[in-house]
Amino acid sequence: MSYRSPVAFDFDEDFRRTVETGIEMALEGLTPEDLAKVEENSDAILSTALSEAIEDSAKLLVEQLHRDAPAMIEHRRNWHSEVDKHLAEHWGKAFDLTEMVIRATVEIGEFFYEKHVPPDGERDYTFEALARLLARACRIAEEVLVLLKAGYGQAGLARWRALEEVTIVAEFITANGDDCAERYFAHEAIESWNGMVEFQQHAESLGETPFTEAEVAAAKRRYDDLIERYGPTFAGHYGWAQAALEEKDPTFTKGATLGAIQESVGTEHMRPYYRMASYPIHAGPKGVMWSPDQRPSDGRETLLTGPSPAGLADAGHGTLISLTRVLAATLISKQGEATALLISVAMQLTSEAGDAFLEAHQNLEAGLQSAEVPAPGTSTRRSGSVSVKVG
Repeated sequence: MSYRSPVAFDFDEDFRRTVETGIEMALEGLTPEDLAKVEENSDAILSTALSEAIEDSAKLLVEQLHRDAPAMIEHRRNWHSEVDKHLAEHWGKAFDLTEMVIRATVEIGEFFYEKHVPPDGERDYTFEALARLLARACRIAEEVLVLLKAGYGQAGLARWRALEEVTIVAEFITANGDDCAERYFAHEAIESWNGMVEFQQHAESLGETPFTEAEVAAAKRRYDDLIERYGPTFAGHYGWAQAALEEKDPTFTKGATLGAIQESVGTEHMRPYYRMASYPIHAGPKGVMWSPDQRPSDGRETLLTGPSPAGLADAGHGTLISLTRVLAATLISKQGEATALLISVAMQLTSEAGDAFLEAHQNLEAGLQSAEVPAPGTSTRRSGSVSVKVG
């Protein structure tokens, strides 16, 4: 399962030749008078020549890439098809069970929505918030599955992080009811105002049309009305959760945070995984030094630039656990006669999928350790590898 490209394209050599040609063209354009001044003005002359050479070379290279594009694109697509095939062969059972969980969750969610949607003119804030959060959770789960099927476990883990936030919010709203849900929707105006202020500051440099004075004034009135109604802490990033947190814990005086919401619903033990999933999102050193997709290759470090068969289990199983929690929070909010049954079905499927992910992960690890399944990215960049070797 080493993802070695079947066809080699040596674009480096073509690029070098194109640059040399461009430099020659630029130097040929120098007049005898220019050449006579080279000794006394060598830096300026060479700088001018080099600038012209770069521009001419870039044009030539772009033209060449356009000529080579059809073959290059066909090569990449054929190679990715082979990658997808290998991934499906190794992780197929886990992928299939993941699709089952997602499909079941979507169908249960549709049934729940149709059964409990309020009549026209009425608004059930808790129901609406949970329905929207469940729909978003299903879509994120679909995104994770697409990434895993393509061999991007680190990206899947990053999307799981977003799903876990949706999960925490859904559980918190279920636990705190309509007032909390109403504040949740009202807080959209706070976020809109903050975004508007930032946009106005940079609209001109972005080449965009700023909001009109009337639009800004209307948004500010809405903002001010909410602050007057709910208090200054409502302006915080999670200000919609402030009152519920204070009601549950009268000693809570700091501003609401996602961590406080997570602790309130009793899932603070997930923070190490959440932090792990944060690394690939940011540009910190941990994110560039570590990836769940990485595996040793010939004793040398490999910098991945494409898909990998490794590192899919945490993102896959974590996604299904979070999705099932959102579903459970949604169903519990209405406590129908089938609530316990449907939650149990989702949990059993998630458990089966988790076992499948673990088995595939362990088989892959065993293969890597015994060299039966080579690590991804074992060929060099010039031969079309998905990785760049270091060392």
